[in-house]
Amino acid sequence: MVLLMFFQPGNVFAQLAGANIAAHGILKLMGGDKKEKQEKIMDESTTQEKISGSNVTVLRVKESAIKSKAKSNIIALQNRLTQYNIQYKNNQPLDIPKNDSDLIAIQNTDEDWPTEDYVSELRAYKRYAFQQKQKLPATPADSLNITPATPIKKDTTSAKL
Repeated sequence: MVLLMFFQPGNVFAQLAGANIAAHGILKLMGGDKKEKQEKIMDESTTQEKISGSNVTVLRVKESAIKSKAKSNIIALQNRLTQYNIQYKNNQPLDIPKNDSDLIAIQNTDEDWPTEDYVSELRAYKRYAFQQKQKLPATPADSLNITPATPIKKDTTSAKL
């Protein structure tokens, strides 16, 4: 597509304004405005968290702002990551699968959706889960045969009641 515009050379500001309008018009025609809007939404939807000693970018896009074919997978993954965050903050154990099916579905369905932040957040939670497993004390071999704290009293009088 070729867009021809003629400007009067006398007014530089008018030329710049016209060029700016023309550039935005071309971007809109090519979908550039849509990408800018998505980038703005992503920027507004990110925060920084410290998870298991690492600074991690956390991406949580509001459901109403998600414009993707993988919307249901994005919502499910974000909800799961939020649950992991709650468990992490409460120092609870995490059980995280090796491969996240929603993350894979997002990557396969919408290659334009930024998944890098989800990946780094999942890695941080996996690191935390691994560290938690390392801290668990080993169960002693005789712990299954623990004697009660108070001994059971036997009737040694053999008296009938």
